[in-house]
Amino acid sequence: MNQRQRCPLCGGLVKPDQEVERVVRERDDVAIVRVRADVCADCGEALLHPGMADRIVAAKAALRRGIQAGAVVGRVFDLRASIQPS
Repeated sequence: MNQRQRCPLCGGLVKPDQEVERVVRERDDVAIVRVRADVCADCGEALLHPGMADRIVAAKAALRRGIQAGAVVGRVFDLRASIQPS
């Protein structure tokens, strides 16, 4: 009998083997890393597959060393000080 996995946070059903993106930040540099995970259909919690946390840690370490690999996509603007609620 194949029983579906339940989310450890909310108890919802988990969709197996999904590709998700994780944002990794080191100082002012940001990278997007794609990883495999089982994802809760209710709360969105991602349960990373084995080795995926290592991929995220490696991306952070690469940013820390100043390695710039991959395509540059878009720009990031720091609007925290310049945008005030109306």
